[in-house]
Amino acid sequence: VTSRRTLAAVAAKWLSVCTFALLVYYALFRLPFRFPLRQQLMSPSYAYGFNNGGAIILTAAFLGAVALLDLLRRRKAIEGPIGFPREGIVATRSLRVTLTILVVCYVALTFAMYLYDINSAPWLMWETRHLLHRAWLMDLYGLRPYTELSAEYGPIITYAPSWMFRLLRPLGASHEQAYFASYLVLSLAGLWCIYYVLSRAQMPVPSRLVALVMLATAGFTPYMGINGALVRYLFPFASLLLGHRILASKFFRQQNITSWGGAVIVVLLLLGGNILLSPEIGVAFALGWFGYAVLTSRGEARILVVSVIAFVATALLCWLFLPPAYYGTFLRFSEGANNLPFLPAPHLLFYILTLFLIVPPVLAVSLREPRSGDIPGAAICGALGILCVIMAAGALGRCDPPHVLLYGMGASMLLMIRLANISRRGFSAYAVAYAVVFILFIEISNLAVFYGIGPKVVFSPHPFTNVVHRLWSASGTDHLDAATLSVLDRYPRLGVPFASLGDPAVERYVITSGKLDPEYYVFIVGVYNAAALERKLQDVGKMEYILVPGHLASWGGPDPCVGYLQDIRQWFLYPAKLPCRAEPLNPMMALRGFIADHYTPVDQMGSWTVLRRVSAGSTPPTATGRGP
Repeated sequence: VTSRRTLAAVAAKWLSVCTFALLVYYALFRLPFRFPLRQQLMSPSYAYGFNNGGAIILTAAFLGAVALLDLLRRRKAIEGPIGFPREGIVATRSLRVTLTILVVCYVALTFAMYLYDINSAPWLMWETRHLLHRAWLMDLYGLRPYTELSAEYGPIITYAPSWMFRLLRPLGASHEQAYFASYLVLSLAGLWCIYYVLSRAQMPVPSRLVALVMLATAGFTPYMGINGALVRYLFPFASLLLGHRILASKFFRQQNITSWGGAVIVVLLLLGGNILLSPEIGVAFALGWFGYAVLTSRGEARILVVSVIAFVATALLCWLFLPPAYYGTFLRFSEGANNLPFLPAPHLLFYILTLFLIVPPVLAVSLREPRSGDIPGAAICGALGILCVIMAAGALGRCDPPHVLLYGMGASMLLMIRLANISRRGFSAYAVAYAVVFILFIEISNLAVFYGIGPKVVFSPHPFTNVVHRLWSASGTDHLDAATLSVLDRYPRLGVPFASLGDPAVERYVITSGKLDPEYYVFIVGVYNAAALERKLQDVGKMEYILVPGHLASWGGPDPCVGYLQDIRQWFLYPAKLPCRAEPLNPMMALRGFIADHYTPVDQMGSWTVLRRVSAGSTPPTATGRGP
């Protein structure tokens, strides 16, 4: 009878879990198609009628519901699922040695990617060329980001290549070298964030080493550009823990003016650092820290008061020194720009499972009275859980594998800490799955997207030989010689509306010779709505001469829905079949059509075409890209 009751209880438990999983699957992968976006955007989600905002809200609601059920089921105080002892650094010599080895590997791999980029200019490194073009406009043409030049990230990321160039210029460094050096510095800062959190977490030493290696290996993503450097996504977690440890120290528990002022400065610096990395990162840290302050107010209200003062001071400083346009990208992405619809691909399923395994336990334990009486310790669990939920908005918007990896890295790190303390087998299984999904799967996806090397080639009888052969045949760019480039000297100024799509040597020659006619947007990056497209076309319409790759100097281009679907299949490695439900904004086709209507070819230089505006008094361009 006892065994039957046990079996029935187990069956009922698994039945409830499966029912809940099916409900979550329907709510996240199917229900958002019933509530399509209304505003026309450049967004695959808009084209296929998927509402990412609704899916993100539903994800947060389900996570909160599971946390509430856990809280109601176990009301008694228990120890937190993750712990950060107060004794100081828990790092061992083996962890420091591992960190040193990873730093050396990062340096070597970054240098190798630099050589690969300047010699081959692969499509994999397109983001690098786009960001380098922006750095040139800032350094050589004096354009200010956010107001005179489109920039989608915080000042730390935006200005890093320029600052590094000024630092290394006495040594003869180029802009390319300065860019990769700045990427390396920011990536090493992110690597330190991983080390900082893991070194202070309570977990077995072998698991700590495995977690550090796994996260560092997956996080080396130079193809994402400097905006994909680890520090952007991991500094909020490290700064939450750092602020917690500082304010929990004996000095900041003293009741004097120095202690109060120091606490305000600490919170202000941490919040300001996150805001300067990227606007959405600043919002995520602010909400996470505010949750920490509220949770600690059960035992110490001073941190909440200090936090409110620091928040007000930070808001005032942002109003004084950051232009309103800085927050424009955050608002456009919150509307659904450039989002991808959810599909049951490995990276999304794995990430959502990660959220459900880590967020509800840390939220629930933060609301209970801790058994040890350590209210700040419980509060930091809740704050980290809140941060995971807010960061999920970035992962589940542009939900391709790299964005899910980077925005979800903090949640994965916390789950590794939790599993290491409760189940060695569970930790091992998760670490293996993490390597398969966020290292192997992503690299296979990159091969398909950037080189056209599908899974069939990767899993062929001789995968290494076949992949290397395809990579070698895909690399290599024939640059135009100096004599050919000198043809451009006859033109006073040249616009490059498709910047970063052509031969980098040609674009570099135009820019460094002072002939570039600059514009606000680089190519169509950031052109997500009709107003942005209108500004892009207005800027191009003011140029007398433009230089474009020959195949883009005419009307044409694939149906955006067809192109989106092909990209999704390659990114997700999933046989998606999505019907097109709306016509998305198509900046690429609009720009090509506008050029075909308002410009005529006057010169040919290799694969490039020089075009001249038909007449100085032509009708101002419109967002449709069509002439009168």
